Amino acid sequence: MPIYISASELLLGAGDFLTIYLFGYMHRTFCEKRKYMIDRPWLVPIIYLLDWCMLFCANLQEIPPLNLLAMISSYLIPLFLVYYVKSFRQLTNFLFYLVGVMATEIVVGISSGYLNNEMGFRTQYERITPQTALLMNFIEMILVLFICRFGSKEKDRKSDNMIFLLMAMPFVSVALIVVDMFVLAVGKYENFNSGQFLRMAVLLVIVNIAIFVILEKYTELMRQEMELVQEKSRLESDAYIMQIAAKNMKERLQSAETVVQKDRMMRHDRRHFEALLYQLLEDGRTDEAKKYLSERLALEPKGIQKYCENTTVNAAVSHYIAWAEKEEIQTTVSANIPVGLSVDDMELAITVSNLLENAIHACMKLPEKERYLKLTAKYKNQLLLEIENSCEGKVPLDEDGHPFSNEKNHGIGTRSVVSFINKTHSEIYYIAEDNKFKVRMIL
Repeated sequence: MPIYISASELLLGAGDFLTIYLFGYMHRTFCEKRKYMIDRPWLVPIIYLLDWCMLFCANLQEIPPLNLLAMISSYLIPLFLVYYVKSFRQLTNFLFYLVGVMATEIVVGISSGYLNNEMGFRTQYERITPQTALLMNFIEMILVLFICRFGSKEKDRKSDNMIFLLMAMPFVSVALIVVDMFVLAVGKYENFNSGQFLRMAVLLVIVNIAIFVILEKYTELMRQEMELVQEKSRLESDAYIMQIAAKNMKERLQSAETVVQKDRMMRHDRRHFEALLYQLLEDGRTDEAKKYLSERLALEPKGIQKYCENTTVNAAVSHYIAWAEKEEIQTTVSANIPVGLSVDDMELAITVSNLLENAIHACMKLPEKERYLKLTAKYKNQLLLEIENSCEGKVPLDEDGHPFSNEKNHGIGTRSVVSFINKTHSEIYYIAEDNKFKVRMIL
């Protein structure tokens, strides 16, 4: 037996297909796809196709409550099956869409004559012309594009409670339209006033547009405020880290200065000691001379290796190179870092310390024979500093090109380095290769 499809059913099926496509567009705009759907992309079109079948079959019954329920279900079912729903905002956008569509149908229904006091619980699709269907579809597309263009993409639930009353407005609007349509369907309006329905539809659309604009503006202000709070927290954290690092660096500088002073004193007394030692040897008192010499050598301070002219940076380099050598790391240093740079010497020394410390930690994960660290610094109008070290595998970099680690209490040094780079308007580049890592800094 052949199946005949009327023109009105064909228009209805095409309109429902467009509706499902627009629903999918809204889903993609405001939501993130579930992982198992990403792994099975063929499943997504099947879900939407079945969704269209459900909507089309329900609309063929021409029962307004069933039509509304089918529209709501056809939006929610693929939304929860295919995507993550992380905020009420994603549902509110659909309610704004629903208000616009229902108001449009009221206006078109009154204009075409199928919305009247005798309609009952039937939708008269045969009275909808192709021109009317195209107009409704066009308005539907404009509505979805407007919501997707200006609607907030915020996926954080923190703002939901604060704007709950504003988000409830489209729900109230839908409820008002449904109640009025129900009253009209059961014939409770003895004197049907089409102007009253038109005014209600236009008023609800205007109110919901105003609520939508206020909601988005308020959300944007909240987002900016949250960003300011986060930025303030980050700056306070960076300042605290820099304070701790500066304190440690001052202690190293004081220790270095103590060593230098002690070395100067011993150099001053050396002439007298050498004269005493000579006299003891002249007198044949060899054992006594050895004893004094042994005691003198025990008191001899370990000198600070001079790697560059900048005393503050040199103290940091000397400390970490000594540590590296103690850990059996082969070190190579060629550093031309002068005094009088345009950046603060203490902050530069802290930054170099963080980079060297990260390099040493990376080397210590390898066997001793594979450990090496190279520090190169050249100055000509600007300072170019490069640190290269061996490492285990390939160091992962984040989206900004900075190294990161999931280990607890890691990443503080990198944040301190980034803070220094941003403050001094300098540049830094991390280069991760197999079993080798480089960092280049230009000041």
